[in-house]
Amino acid sequence: MGRPAAALLLLTALAVGGCRGIGPAARSQPTPSATPAGPHIGVVDVETVARAHPRWPELDALTKKLADVAAQLATPPQLSPVVRARIDARLRAQAKKLEAEFQAEVAALRARQAAKLARYVAQLRAEQAAKLNQLRAQIDGELKKGIDARATTLRAELRQYEARVLEEYRFPIANLRLKTDVVGVATEDELRRITGELDRLLTERDGRVRARAEVLDVVLRDFERARIAEANARLDKAQKAAEVEITLRVAAKKKDLDAEARRLTRAKQRAFEGRLNAFRRQLLSVGEGQLASAQGQYVEGLRQREQQLLAERQALQEQRARLEDSILADVKIEVAAIAAAKGFDVVLTRYLTNLTGEDMTADVLARLKR
Repeated sequence: MGRPAAALLLLTALAVGGCRGIGPAARSQPTPSATPAGPHIGVVDVETVARAHPRWPELDALTKKLADVAAQLATPPQLSPVVRARIDARLRAQAKKLEAEFQAEVAALRARQAAKLARYVAQLRAEQAAKLNQLRAQIDGELKKGIDARATTLRAELRQYEARVLEEYRFPIANLRLKTDVVGVATEDELRRITGELDRLLTERDGRVRARAEVLDVVLRDFERARIAEANARLDKAQKAAEVEITLRVAAKKKDLDAEARRLTRAKQRAFEGRLNAFRRQLLSVGEGQLASAQGQYVEGLRQREQQLLAERQALQEQRARLEDSILADVKIEVAAIAAAKGFDVVLTRYLTNLTGEDMTADVLARLKR
């Protein structure tokens, strides 16, 4: 409670001998045979009594006012942010403008990098397409050359086979023709028989040659299909390898472009920050005088406020001291009156060890409430 607690609770004992009005009988000495009586002690709870005093709410209100003044002294008001707010507002507007420009430049940079990558991809694909076309022409040439060589071989084989078959049938056919053309035949039946045999031999001979030609034709077609399949497999493998190469080279190019974009972006970011800092310094140089004036006004107002609060605190402390003394005086008067009436030798404000006393708090409260 501050000073009221110190004044009221630290009251150790109230001497009441003078209040009782000691007479001659009181001052007479006891007879030697009499047992000396102990002191008559009274006990009073001064804090409870003080809180019951009619003026205690007034003292409590003063204490709260002092606490409020102390809080105001501990937390001075902040500097008026008007000038700073204006500077900050202009800074935010400029930062927003520069940020928009920065983002536009970054977007343009990304678009340029994407265009570079697209051109690089198109160039790679054109190069790979040219390589594939060259490989395809090479494979087609090798394929045609291989098929032609195989066809030539098979035709030579067919001619050899045909020559062997012709040689095999040459004498039988020549004999039959000799009979019909030179020797002659005796009868029509014999002529028909010889002619039929000649036709059969010719048909058989031509059939064998034709059959061989068909077999060789099948062999050539199978050879051609196998070589075409091999050529397509080579082209497919080359095309897949080209796609892998394109993917790897595009990834490497993209990595380089991304690194370049990050470097350029950081450079633009530094330029953006430099422009913003330059604008900030310009604003601060312009507003420095305004800020200094506001600072001076703030310091002067703070000094005046502190002096006013200190004076108010001093007045409240003096008023509270007077009120405490008044309440304590009233309590002392009532305690003295009750002590005199009940014949207490000593009045304590709290119980002490090995001392018995009569609690007189209720009697004091009753007298204060009259």
